Amino acid sequence: MLKTTSISRKFPPLRYVLIPTIAIVGIVLVIVTVFKQVPRVPVAAIIVAPPKSPFDLRIAGIGTVLPSSDVVSVGTAIAGVVLEVAVTEGQQVKMGDLLFRIDGRQTQADLAVANARVVVAQGKLASVKALPRATTLREAQAVVASANAQLVDAQGRLKRLEDLGLEAATSRNEQPRLEYELAAAQAGFDRAQAQLEEVKQGAWAEDVDVAKSEVLVAQAEVARLQVQLERESVRAPIEGAVLYVDIDLGEHVVPGSVQQMVALGKLDPLHIRVQIDEMDAWRFRPEAKAIAMPRGGAKGEFPLRYLRMIPLIIPKHLLSGDSTERVDVRVMEVEYELDNPSTMSLLPGQLVDVFIEVPADVGN
Repeated sequence: MLKTTSISRKFPPLRYVLIPTIAIVGIVLVIVTVFKQVPRVPVAAIIVAPPKSPFDLRIAGIGTVLPSSDVVSVGTAIAGVVLEVAVTEGQQVKMGDLLFRIDGRQTQADLAVANARVVVAQGKLASVKALPRATTLREAQAVVASANAQLVDAQGRLKRLEDLGLEAATSRNEQPRLEYELAAAQAGFDRAQAQLEEVKQGAWAEDVDVAKSEVLVAQAEVARLQVQLERESVRAPIEGAVLYVDIDLGEHVVPGSVQQMVALGKLDPLHIRVQIDEMDAWRFRPEAKAIAMPRGGAKGEFPLRYLRMIPLIIPKHLLSGDSTERVDVRVMEVEYELDNPSTMSLLPGQLVDVFIEVPADVGN
């Protein structure tokens, strides 16, 4: 007879339930803790509303405010140490006003020497032109008279010897010597006479030309040093305002440096150079209305007057910072003019938003 065994259903041990439950709760707590520790970045509120175009159909662009004269960077043509800075930022200057001066003491010393050489050369020229001098002329005449006397004496002694006759005891020995002395006296007289004629003629034309050339050379050296001395005083090439000064006393400056030593510009009127996307270039019309709006919440609209269009499409180099802005694009540049407001709301280098009306017949 078979024995029947009853199978009873048992629950799993407590550890098989408790441990997974604790693990799941720990994971949940870790996730909650991590989320709580992550900093919450608040969404920045819009402080300044973006500018709004007054035109229904428009072209928008970024403009750079420029002086009407453009920014004139003034440098030095001569290397040296800055001895004086005569202007400050914001100062109004006229054409020719001193901006800064390079140490020119060496040039001044060289100029003094050159001036002395001019005086010497002019004295030499005057000396040449003054020929013949009275004293030199009298001296030459005296030499002629002395030579003439010696000639007459030699002629007389030879004449007296000839009067004695060739039969005299000393005639044959003395006659050759006296003839030689007469010839020497005649040559001395001729030389003295030639020297007198030369003295009477005065200076040769060639000598005068040489002396004049020496004066011109000395004067040219003076002029060169004066120009160099003037170049060591750097002056304003235009009338306008000093926009920037970046030199100090004692600083050594060199020509051709990338350093912008002094920047000038005419602030009334101002110009604005606008970059227009090449996609909108075909919609642009020079006669269309245009306005500029300053950034940063400043109030005001500045009407613009068309000046010119730069006839060359160039890569875009002026960015607005908008996250949706395209950078792989080329732009057309247009320059406008506006009157500089007395409040100086716009300054050179400032970026503005420019809106240009598109005629209805052109459309979007």
